[in-house]
Amino acid sequence: MFKPLLAASLAMAAGLNAVPAVAQQDFYAGKQINMLIGSGVGGGYDAYARLVVRHLPKYLPGNPKIVAQNMPAAGSLVAMNLLANTAPRDGLTIGAVQNHIGVEPIMGVTGPVSNAKYDGRRMNWIGSTAKEFPVIVMWHKSGITEFKQLMQREVIVGSSGVATSDAVYARIMNELIGTKFRLIDGYKGNPEMILATEQGEMAGRAGWFLSSLMSTQKQPLDEGKLKIIAQVALEKHPAINAPLVGEFLDSVEKKKLLDFSLSWLPMGRPYVAPPEVPADRVKLLRDGFMKAMKDPELLAEAEKQNLEIMPMAGEDINALLDRLYATPKEVVEKVRDIMLPKK
Repeated sequence: MFKPLLAASLAMAAGLNAVPAVAQQDFYAGKQINMLIGSGVGGGYDAYARLVVRHLPKYLPGNPKIVAQNMPAAGSLVAMNLLANTAPRDGLTIGAVQNHIGVEPIMGVTGPVSNAKYDGRRMNWIGSTAKEFPVIVMWHKSGITEFKQLMQREVIVGSSGVATSDAVYARIMNELIGTKFRLIDGYKGNPEMILATEQGEMAGRAGWFLSSLMSTQKQPLDEGKLKIIAQVALEKHPAINAPLVGEFLDSVEKKKLLDFSLSWLPMGRPYVAPPEVPADRVKLLRDGFMKAMKDPELLAEAEKQNLEIMPMAGEDINALLDRLYATPKEVVEKVRDIMLPKK
């Protein structure tokens, strides 16, 4: 007598469990996702984000529309604080942020640590479109053709903010390796810095992301007007014949500091959702993102724009941040002190 009752109970339970799953599959139908881009128009972060905007909807149930809004203030910090504290927790607001922003609460590169009102480990990371490989790039009229020259005379380089790779890695190399970069902060974005380089206002850049460089300046590179002097990375990019800056270090202690300063680059072009978004919606976003990274149309468009696709899963970003937040305090403080502009 118990078998029919048990069968009926199981069937009812299966039906109840299926309702939320179906509801979540239909959640995005007819809806709009807002993507906050924590960088200015015309740069690499913006190019990657708009690529995702065009192709991710195909891989989300219901094919929602994604609308992008640039919010470049404070090196993505404004966008990240909004996502962490005031954005709805429904999976309809996501961000395309700069790769350092995940560790900003322990690093405080854009300003006091207290300005970062979130814990990077609690955010729901969706994925990253590419690893990042910062490179030192010099204009052909600068006279700089090899790295050692950067330790012999002052070289003017520029950045669009105190926490950007162009700025922080110039300071890191000055301190740990002995380069003589003189940094000019405050350019409005990539297009303005390119113009300043061409006009001789600065010799080049000390932490230009390779993906951004290739997507906007491949022709000047091919023509020899721009030259990659060295790679500011943990490992060499397979297509670039230039030394790692780590080869010029003279102590194990300095290598530890340099390695930590480069440790978040694998999450090079990250996308993130607020904390407390329902887990099944986070899974939809993550699964859709990784499927989009294999989409033939996305890959063809990326190749046309010289945007390299080297994806990292959202779960792996969260795991990376767990490790970075466990870094010894003295290492974090030393690197932070170097990266911050001196008053």
